[in-house]
Amino acid sequence: MSINPPTIPALTSFQESISGFISGSAVSTVKTLVKYPLDTATVRLQMPNTQYTLQNLPKLFSGSFDGIVAPLLSNIPAGAVFFAVKDATKSALKNSHTGLPKWALTSAAVAMALPPYWLIRNPSEVVKTRIQVRAEGYYEGMSTIDAFQLALAQADGNSTKAGISELYQGYSENVLYGFPADIIKFVVYDYLSGGKGKSSVSPGEGAVYGALSTGVAQLVTTPLDVLRNRIMAVSKEEQDRDVKLSYVDRLAKIAKEEGVGELFAGTTPRVAKAMLSGAIQFATYEETKQKIGQIFIKK
Repeated sequence: MSINPPTIPALTSFQESISGFISGSAVSTVKTLVKYPLDTATVRLQMPNTQYTLQNLPKLFSGSFDGIVAPLLSNIPAGAVFFAVKDATKSALKNSHTGLPKWALTSAAVAMALPPYWLIRNPSEVVKTRIQVRAEGYYEGMSTIDAFQLALAQADGNSTKAGISELYQGYSENVLYGFPADIIKFVVYDYLSGGKGKSSVSPGEGAVYGALSTGVAQLVTTPLDVLRNRIMAVSKEEQDRDVKLSYVDRLAKIAKEEGVGELFAGTTPRVAKAMLSGAIQFATYEETKQKIGQIFIKK
């Protein structure tokens, strides 16, 4: 006689949102600290006429933690908001019995979560990128406050609107990059995990599936990453010379003037960073989600 395992109660959309918020905070903190040197190397290699190469690793990784304070402070709330919105949206769509396939649920949830995520993260990403590549006026060991002040000073005009515009340089490109990157990552992860979700995936499995899915996603979207980082690395005033070029035209311009290979600049540290980041993200996320879920169930 077989005994059916006890049914685990499903969490409400609000509970999913809370557990996603806490899990996202944990994920963002660990990821930012661990992957930052590889992120610095990737961004430096993606710049036009870069002085950095894989053949000179000491120079490539020099000051590789410069600028980490800004993303560390913003990525925690941004990551928390992303997972809170994503999990709540996905749960609400499931509970509404829309009949959408799993990949469509994931796509819709990610689409809802990305705009507020980058709304929080974008200013620190702009400052972080400029410090990493030693953009004009930015230097090794520069404080986060000084970097923000310089970014605001570079704004075309002294108005609040001009300052905000400068700090949100590349916002649309970040969202356009994030959507396919996150969709591919989460869809591949769901496929590898068999759609088992948080209740059945161990931290070890989550790490393996996360590393593979994130590696694939980041490799495919490297050209979009190159474009967004180049846009954030210079002031809005400098970017305005290409303001009439469309998103696709800018990618085509890089390929035509510098070669198609430049669209995949920094692929080696980028994929390494992605696999490390993915392993951390899904292992930490699944473990934290399980713990939070158990707390809600006990109550």
